[in-house]
Amino acid sequence: NESNFTPSSSALKKLLSKTSNFRTRNLGISCQLSESIRQARWRSRVPRVFMALTSQERFSTNSLQCRAVAAEAETEMQTPSSNEGSAGVKKLKVVIAGGGIGGLALALACQNKGMDVKVIEKVRKYKPFGGPIQLQCNAMGTMEAIDIDLANQIYQNCSVTGDRINGLMDGRKGFWFFRFDTRQPCYRSGLPLTLVIYRAKLLELLVNKVGAENIVSGGNVVSFSENDTGVTALLEDGSSVHGDVLVGADGIRSTVRKAMHPEERSPLAYSGYTVYTGTCDFTAIHTDPTKVGYQVYLGHKKYFVASDVGAGTQQWYAFHQEPAGGEDARDKKEVLTDYFKDWNPAMRERLECTKPEVIERRDIYDLIPAVNPGKWTRGRVALLGDAIHAVQPNLGQGGGQAIESAYTLAAQLEKLQPGSSTKQVQSALREYANLRVIRAASVHGLSRMLGLLNIVYRPNLGDQPYSVYPEGVRKFWAAVSQFNIPHPGRILGQILMMGSMQYILEYVGSGLDLPQAIGGSPVKEANLKGERQLTCAVPGIGSPKRPLEDDDFKMKGVPGFGK
Repeated sequence: NESNFTPSSSALKKLLSKTSNFRTRNLGISCQLSESIRQARWRSRVPRVFMALTSQERFSTNSLQCRAVAAEAETEMQTPSSNEGSAGVKKLKVVIAGGGIGGLALALACQNKGMDVKVIEKVRKYKPFGGPIQLQCNAMGTMEAIDIDLANQIYQNCSVTGDRINGLMDGRKGFWFFRFDTRQPCYRSGLPLTLVIYRAKLLELLVNKVGAENIVSGGNVVSFSENDTGVTALLEDGSSVHGDVLVGADGIRSTVRKAMHPEERSPLAYSGYTVYTGTCDFTAIHTDPTKVGYQVYLGHKKYFVASDVGAGTQQWYAFHQEPAGGEDARDKKEVLTDYFKDWNPAMRERLECTKPEVIERRDIYDLIPAVNPGKWTRGRVALLGDAIHAVQPNLGQGGGQAIESAYTLAAQLEKLQPGSSTKQVQSALREYANLRVIRAASVHGLSRMLGLLNIVYRPNLGDQPYSVYPEGVRKFWAAVSQFNIPHPGRILGQILMMGSMQYILEYVGSGLDLPQAIGGSPVKEANLKGERQLTCAVPGIGSPKRPLEDDDFKMKGVPGFGK
């Protein structure tokens, strides 16, 4: 029977405790509400919960057949802080160097908490550049807490990939090495599914929300000065901008970071590989994009990542191990065709669909993890995003970690009043660093670990013998490789991934419900504060219904030999 009802908070908690596990069998999806829902601080003014249930002979608290389940809990409006008053009341002013995803997300978060912001961006005009960016459930859950209207605009302009099969594949043979079920962290913790959106579109949405009047275009912060009344950002053209706080969100080669620590050696670290990237109109001959979201094709000293980005388009990245600073003497598509000439047809199909002129190349760097909170802040100045925790792209967490930092920093700045002393500001910034340092370093380490796996992968015994071997030894191993005996490293790697990958996905997505101070995600805090609504994006309701069953997401076969 269908009904709308308005329960008390105690009734709601009782209901959720009984239905914390349910299965929508007719949708072919397992859904599980997280423990955090039951532990959330439900207020007395929870107005409604809508449930449309298909009744069976009797109600079962363990297994509930349902046509659709959607829960909505409106939370109380936050009381405006003292700097949110009528015209003329002074507000805390935050100056942000860098108008990328992290800088603009911070600006929006601060605005929504009643602060004045001024973003200083190098480019004079935002133009389309780069391809799509992946935003996983932690990024979008945090974005919902920052600004739900912006999050909804992102949902209207994205392609959801988290409800499809994703994972690692053997580059040459094309079989699954490991499949990811990226839905589970979302279902367990009430988070949105992973999605991709064009970077230029995301920046456009952010700029519109922050307001062009709050962005200084064509400005480059090169230094700063500070005293007990505030901080002044000094620009390359000689102008300056004054505020209570300065945040360096100006990228991996941050000039603010250099000004903070002029004596420090550059923390940039070359990953060991360069990446070619492009997008293509996908012919979908060998891969069904209605079932597959993204695939990582593994090979020795190279790997290839492909993702559906909607509207019949695929984005891909081809990674190749080589020294930094290299250049191509030939057409990039020809170079890649040679690199991957003996790989499986599904992978090569992406290259064949790509126009040569759209292929770009760049070397991949990250930053040596700043595990000392003192590296994140100095006086009234703090760092955010790639300026302090740039990561390799193997987990798709560059933008996600910047958004998490933006939420966390805004929450600490909200505690300050206009005219706060340098000691007070420094205390708030140091708390931000303390809350973020373990989480950022952990995600950084996981990204590097997966990058190492991608590089050292060998499918069969004898494949790619080391060059230091004598010629006779290399010929011996080449002969052995013809028997297609699984490489011991591949067997062990698959066993380890089958035992650990779901925990890695849970940690990246939800932080395993750990407190922020010991490496958790800020999404948990946002849930407990009622700054976002717990959601469960059931395919067919909150996202497109896919022609998939639960079994399609599982590995088949004995661990170590599964496909």
